Amino acid sequence: MARHASPDVPTVLLVENVQDDRAMYAEYLRLLRFRVIGIGDTADARRLAATADLVVTGIRVPGPYDGVELIRQLREATDTRRMPVIVLTACAFESDQLRAQQGGCDLFLPKPCLPDTLAGAIRRLLLLRSAWRKRQLRAQPPVWKKKDTA
Repeated sequence: MARHASPDVPTVLLVENVQDDRAMYAEYLRLLRFRVIGIGDTADARRLAATADLVVTGIRVPGPYDGVELIRQLREATDTRRMPVIVLTACAFESDQLRAQQGGCDLFLPKPCLPDTLAGAIRRLLLLRSAWRKRQLRAQPPVWKKKDTA
């Protein structure tokens, strides 16, 4: 699946079952110049995940599986294995947090969560991902081409 056209505008896949919450977070992130794909179903989320730079998901999201299973599937797929994932949920018991972390989320944010808190978390994770990619590129040995002597 192709990524979005502008590398300077991060794309956030916002998987949220509560329409009002999805609209509020999406609008705030758009004001901060993020591109937002807002959806309310895990099947659509899995299909669109490779087009995003980061995923924000709840735990109890409609679809063939819940948000934690979505994260597990993202971690198993080669195109989304290292994608940052934030769990933003009203399921804020310690057991919910542990389950989300065991599923592979990078950050757990309990609701209520201010939009600014979410935006700050997104920025931090995208910066960390960018720094990791730069380190990976520097760690690769240079490829030397042999000169043609003909």
